[in-house]
Amino acid sequence: MAKFRKKPVIVEAITFDELVAHGRAQMGTLSDEMPWSFMYGGHPITHEEDGCYVIPTPEGMMRFTTKDMLITGVQGEIYPCKVDIFMATYSPVDDDVVA
Repeated sequence: MAKFRKKPVIVEAITFDELVAHGRAQMGTLSDEMPWSFMYGGHPITHEEDGCYVIPTPEGMMRFTTKDMLITGVQGEIYPCKVDIFMATYSPVDDDVVA
């Protein structure tokens, strides 16, 4: 059996609150309510309930909650990751590092 190491990959990620702020800015609203639906990175984001959005991923529709980070992968795909797993897996990158 061969062993493999995962290639280092730089991803972008945002919190739930940052996604809500993005949606509000896109919709041009100053309301404190969660936007019902909007686009993020070319993907439709849909409000399911307070504290939850439904997002399209390569594996199908998934829930994105306040306990998740939203990752944009190397091919522009988006997917949620629990904050604790995200923090154990990823570390910040300096702005001057080129992907």
